[in-house]
Amino acid sequence: MFALVLSLCVQAYAADFEAIEELIHTKEVSKIQEAIDRLETHLEGKPEDGDALWLIAKAYLYLGDRLDDHKEETFETGKAYAESAVEFLPTSPHPYFWQASLTGRIGQTRGILSSLFMVRPMKDALDQALELDEDYADAHWALSQLYHQAPGFPLSIGNKKLALQHAERAVELDPKNLDYQIQLAVALEYNGRKGEAILILEDLLANPALRQEPELKTQVAEHYADFTK
Repeated sequence: MFALVLSLCVQAYAADFEAIEELIHTKEVSKIQEAIDRLETHLEGKPEDGDALWLIAKAYLYLGDRLDDHKEETFETGKAYAESAVEFLPTSPHPYFWQASLTGRIGQTRGILSSLFMVRPMKDALDQALELDEDYADAHWALSQLYHQAPGFPLSIGNKKLALQHAERAVELDPKNLDYQIQLAVALEYNGRKGEAILILEDLLANPALRQEPELKTQVAEHYADFTK
């Protein structure tokens, strides 16, 4: 009887986190804030819950992306949660991924020089995520962006070949992910394969799923306009 009750409690606990993540994925500020409020309440009683810590880090990244003011402060808060998640959940790839992502956002907010200083910590965290799970698609996707956006040697780690390899691996792991397909198109164009990139963007523009993602639809349209000049 005790085992049954415990099982039901665990299921309810997991479902609650799932519901919170769904709030984050709406990309609506009010719902992301609701997710943060619920997670902060949870963490008051369980401050060492690594899963709650990386999930709230994710929420702060989504929130910061949609704010006009206090962006850096929001990303810094998320990064602090991600670092705590790394401490309490060191064998999970999730904390390292969100630590890297928030580090990148902070660098972008501060400017190019800060971004360059943050490339290595980002890469180290993403490499750690892949060491824990070599099939962690989000880490491959983020590394592709990092290798594409960072300057090349000797300034930084920018690398056309690696940008494409990681984009291809992300799409291989999750072919329907729109973000991954967009990055693959970008990486192909970066490697001088503009025709293939345009074909991917055309397929995306015809994909009904893109209509449900206005932010991504804007990205695809902008890339298509740029690649077909």
